[in-house]
Amino acid sequence: MPRPRGGGGDGVWVCVVVVTLVVLWGPSEIKAEPKFECPPTTKYFFPCNCTGGGERGLFISCDNTNLASIAVGLANIRLPIEELRMNKCHFKKLYGDIFNNVILINLVIEDTPLEEVGNDVFRPVGNTLTVLKIHRAPLTKVPTPALSDLKELKLLEITEANLTTIPSAAFNGLNNLVILTLSNCSLNNIHKDSLQGLSKLKKINLSYNNLKNVPNGVFRGKRQMKVLDLAYNKFNKLDSKYFQDLNQLTWCNMSHNEIKNFGRNPFARNQVLGWLSLSHNQLTKVDARTFRSMRFMRRLYLNDNKITSVGRGAFGNIGRIATIDLSRNQLPFVDGRIFVDFEFCEEINLAENKITTIKSNAFVNLFLVAVNISHNQIATIEPDAFVNTRNITILDLSHNNISKIPKEAFPGEHSYMTDLRLQFNNISTLADVPFHFSGVKIVNLTYNRLEHIPRRTFPKLYELHTLDFSHNRLNKIDRSVFSNLYSIRQMDFSYNNMTTLFGSIFGTLPTLLKLDVSHNHLNKISRAMFANLVSLRELFLNNNEINTIPLIPQSLNYLHLQHNNLSRLPSAHTWPQMNALLYLDLDHNKLGDTLESGSFRNLNSLRYLKLRNNSITTPPWQAFAELQTIQYLSLDHNKIENLTRGAFGRLPVVFELTLSHNGMMNISKQSFEGLLQLLMLNLSHNALHQIPNEAFRGCVSMQSIDLSHNFLKKIDNETNGLLDDLLSIRHINVSHNQFGTVSKKMFPYHKWIPYNVQTVDMSYNMMPVLHKNLLIGLQKVKKLNISHNIVNIIRPSVIGNLTHLEVLDLSYNELEALGNSVFGRGKALREVHLQHNHLISIPAPVFMSNENLTYLDVRNNNLHVFYEVFVPRVTNGTVIRYSDNPVECDCTLRRVRAWLDTWLGSEKWRDIVCASPLHLAGRSLPMISEEELRCSDDRRASDLYQVNPDVRFRLAGHNPRPNGEAGCVLVRHHSGGCRRLQCDSVQHDLWQDRRLQRPLLLQQTGEIFRSAKREVQSLCWHPRLPSSQPCTPASPVSWVLCQPCPHTPHSHHPLHHPCPCASIITDAVVYIFSLLYHASLSLIMFQQALTMYSVNAKLDGTTSMPFEGKRRRVRRERRLIHLLYPFFSRQPYNSSHFFPLLI
Repeated sequence: MPRPRGGGGDGVWVCVVVVTLVVLWGPSEIKAEPKFECPPTTKYFFPCNCTGGGERGLFISCDNTNLASIAVGLANIRLPIEELRMNKCHFKKLYGDIFNNVILINLVIEDTPLEEVGNDVFRPVGNTLTVLKIHRAPLTKVPTPALSDLKELKLLEITEANLTTIPSAAFNGLNNLVILTLSNCSLNNIHKDSLQGLSKLKKINLSYNNLKNVPNGVFRGKRQMKVLDLAYNKFNKLDSKYFQDLNQLTWCNMSHNEIKNFGRNPFARNQVLGWLSLSHNQLTKVDARTFRSMRFMRRLYLNDNKITSVGRGAFGNIGRIATIDLSRNQLPFVDGRIFVDFEFCEEINLAENKITTIKSNAFVNLFLVAVNISHNQIATIEPDAFVNTRNITILDLSHNNISKIPKEAFPGEHSYMTDLRLQFNNISTLADVPFHFSGVKIVNLTYNRLEHIPRRTFPKLYELHTLDFSHNRLNKIDRSVFSNLYSIRQMDFSYNNMTTLFGSIFGTLPTLLKLDVSHNHLNKISRAMFANLVSLRELFLNNNEINTIPLIPQSLNYLHLQHNNLSRLPSAHTWPQMNALLYLDLDHNKLGDTLESGSFRNLNSLRYLKLRNNSITTPPWQAFAELQTIQYLSLDHNKIENLTRGAFGRLPVVFELTLSHNGMMNISKQSFEGLLQLLMLNLSHNALHQIPNEAFRGCVSMQSIDLSHNFLKKIDNETNGLLDDLLSIRHINVSHNQFGTVSKKMFPYHKWIPYNVQTVDMSYNMMPVLHKNLLIGLQKVKKLNISHNIVNIIRPSVIGNLTHLEVLDLSYNELEALGNSVFGRGKALREVHLQHNHLISIPAPVFMSNENLTYLDVRNNNLHVFYEVFVPRVTNGTVIRYSDNPVECDCTLRRVRAWLDTWLGSEKWRDIVCASPLHLAGRSLPMISEEELRCSDDRRASDLYQVNPDVRFRLAGHNPRPNGEAGCVLVRHHSGGCRRLQCDSVQHDLWQDRRLQRPLLLQQTGEIFRSAKREVQSLCWHPRLPSSQPCTPASPVSWVLCQPCPHTPHSHHPLHHPCPCASIITDAVVYIFSLLYHASLSLIMFQQALTMYSVNAKLDGTTSMPFEGKRRRVRRERRLIHLLYPFFSRQPYNSSHFFPLLI
């Protein structure tokens, strides 16, 4: 093709290339990047996280935080939010300008104690929010004013709330709502006008409530509604008035109610209803009028009721039905003319009723249907019970009392039933079973009473491929009985009473692949019984009494002969000259030492040979000589006590050799000579006291050796080690022996040989000390198990110099202390097990400095303290097991206890139980409040151990304290002076002023500080207030100290009081942080500001302040110091402290 001339030619060629790429690779191979992606750093979103991006915005998750903190985080996102998820947060009212300047599409609030929603809170997102989900929140009423602003809302979902009632016009203004879910909300009343205005509603879910009825007209005008879910309520009747306005209803769920009767034609106007569930009710009958006019019904579920009768023609008007489920009712029989002319039916389920009889004409003109009548009491099937049911796919009559099925029950010459299930019945003769189904593929007759399979039982069946006669009483099978089964592939005769197999019972059967005659009493089998089964792949003869091996077909791959009476394998003609045997199981026979040269002749492709439990005393190396392809050899559970040189001859490709449980006591040098490809050797559970150094010479490929459960005390001498010949060794198991120390030559090492030992198990020995010999040969070890020893000393840097070590198990020893030098440079450690020792201290900082550590187990030790350095690692996913230690629960754990309140996985720490002091003994740490963690005298004055403030964003007057529960309340007088600090029985929340509920976005740093100072100056917090001086609060602003006070407080700062206050509800602090944060003030400037205001000054006013010449200004600014001091006095300030303060 000539190239087009002109400037546009290049564009044409580009288009051709692009179109070609799209055609070749398809649209699924070209994945567009999401339009919005999470920023590389999300610290400005704190405490929220960005979990992903999409085409419409970001996915933001805010977990375990408060409303003010969320407001701060959202204000800094500056990008559209496709989904905002608030999980386990700490607010009871959603209010304020939290969504101001936010583009939000989906909002999910879950596991949060939300009780109320502010009227205007959704106004900023009214034109963008399309999905609102509130799960597991104790809402007490529908937030109608707030919802009315959501003009574009399409899905509203409220679950597990306490609504009880839906009032009139509850969803007024939601003109675009399509899906409404009010599930598990304790609803018991719905106003008839509650759904007024929801003209576009298509789906409503009112399940899991306490509704007994719905008022007339509640669904009026809902012409587009197609889905109605009223399951799990308390409806006791089915009234047509419920559904009369829903003429487009296609799906209805009324299951799990208390409905006893249908009423008169309840679905008369629901002509397009296609799915209906009335299961798990108390219905007793179904008559002909119930489902009249429901001609489009496809799925009908009436299971788990008390139905005793179904009228004739009950389903006659729903000829397009696909599923009828009447299981688990009380039907006594299947009457005639019930299931008739179901041309499109797919499934009829009558299981688990009380049916004793299937009457004539019960099933007529069924096409491609599965009929389940199992688990009943059927004893009689009348003639013509199944008329013209030529294409029944599955007929399940199992678990009944059937002893005979008359051929007349299935009239007609041909029937194409594919699966006939008759297991667990009382059938004793096959003459009572109809096999004239020309299309049958599977017949299951297990667990019956069959004793004999006579000739001509089966007609010509061209599609039958599976036949199961297991678990019967068969003792005889006639000759050539299966010759008419032209497609048979699997036959199972296991668990019967057969003793002999003679003649041509199975004939040729060219398609048979699997035959199971195991678990019988077979002791005689004609030699050529299976020889003509030219396609047989797997033969099960195990668990019989066979003493000779029949001739196997050439195609056989797997032969199971375990648990028989084989005493020898004749060397001549045992195995055909041509065979494909891969797997031979001779376990649990009586072969002894009879195996000789030629016993396995012609098995040129054998891969697996199992000779367990045969009383063999000497490895039959002459018998093995011809097994040149054997890869897996099992000789365990025999009586091989000694291994001589070259005990196994030359097996060039054996990979795995198992010699465990033999009582072996002696191994000679070069016993395994000739096993050049041996990869795994198992010598466990023997009686070995020593092994000579050259025992494994020649095993250069061995990767794993198991010497466990012996009596070994050493495996080396002064010059050589037993394992030195294993150049490829990776895994060593010497557990359950008697090693008392690690010698220099215990593990293979040579400076010119690159040994690569990766796993060592030395558990259950008697080693008291770990010294530097452990380093010899284990420089590359990754997993080391020294558990269940008596280790009490670990020399410095022994573990630390194992630089590749990832998993270390020192559990169940006698360690009392671990110094910092023990682990040294062990930075690769991922798991450390130290449980069940006597440790009184651990090098926690060393562990936590290892970034790779993911699991630390120190359970059942004598640790009295919990190391605070664990907290950040646990938050990031490291698992630390700390239970069953005598933890002293004092004030040093206050910050840990405060962290547990913010961590979603705190329930996992309930097994940490205090041992002291006495008043906390036996109590779980997460169940103890901070105030109960008291300080000793030497710690009481330290600011490091004060109660952590609980920063909350609340509405004044909300959530009053219970009567009688006192709170220390500091009140502001109308004149501006603080007058008293008292214990009151009512909690006064703060910040009723609407100004403080709406964080301002200020742009100038100076303006921020001026505004913050003005707000602080409107408060007062004096450190020395006489408790007896009265005053009357006239201002809505008050400080709340929530700790119950059993006695009169002292004249000290509340945080230093013997009755410390648990949580200072300081919305002011949150507000000030919001101002600073919204203006993106740097943390350095914030630190400088705190320094300027002398945060470290004492609150009692005795310490001299900087800027001596400006005392008037200092007095004015000191109020800000008093406000911020409790948050920063516990530890030296650094920039990382700013963000956690908002949690």
